[in-house]
Amino acid sequence: MSWQTDRSVYMIGCMPPIAERPKPASVFPRPPDSRLAILEVAEGLFASGGYAGVGMRQLATAAGLSKSCLFHHFPTKRLLYSAVLDRVFGRIAEGLEAVPGPEKAPGERLEEWIDAFMRALADDRPAGRLTMRALLGEEPFPAVMRAATLGPGLEQMPLERRLAAIVDRLRGLLEAGIARGAFRPVSVGDAISSVIGTVVFHAATGDLGDSLSAASNASDSTLERRRREVSEFIRSGLLA
Repeated sequence: MSWQTDRSVYMIGCMPPIAERPKPASVFPRPPDSRLAILEVAEGLFASGGYAGVGMRQLATAAGLSKSCLFHHFPTKRLLYSAVLDRVFGRIAEGLEAVPGPEKAPGERLEEWIDAFMRALADDRPAGRLTMRALLGEEPFPAVMRAATLGPGLEQMPLERRLAAIVDRLRGLLEAGIARGAFRPVSVGDAISSVIGTVVFHAATGDLGDSLSAASNASDSTLERRRREVSEFIRSGLLA
């Protein structure tokens, strides 16, 4: 096998270096779980260290892969970070799909929206910190929140489209509640920021909540109480 041929197999299959792997009669590619493993490891590292604080070599080592394998799936760190955020927003959007439509009272819909959002973040602790970093416009996407205001014809990244869908769902809920007299005639834009900001802050700063409540954030009863209190706090500020 020529060097070129062997290198292409190594890149495509994400095999370990030649000196570290056995010499089978035929070479099979690595099972297609490498990308998922990278995304799962990257989510935790980016949540704690931020985009600038995590290197590709560190990511590859943590995922148990070669750096070449990492670059095969994600040629740049920016692409990897984008994919991680898109995955997080995708889980949030999936959770919100279960929120009922306009046939339910606006107050009930809002409560279920908040509950679904908090559950999506609570099920995966790094997601809260990553979402907060994205909303704060951390490098390398300083304008990610423009997703909520981009006009027709302007290209969005996948993660921006995900975020826009989440924001639009909440906007529609608030506007319908105001129109029906269930919510106070508040600024919808400000209300969106307040609702999302409150939910995300609670998810991103679990350690602070633990210290203030002297309870473990991992406790199901604590998470349930926190979801209930956040929901009641937001609803009390919006209900007419």
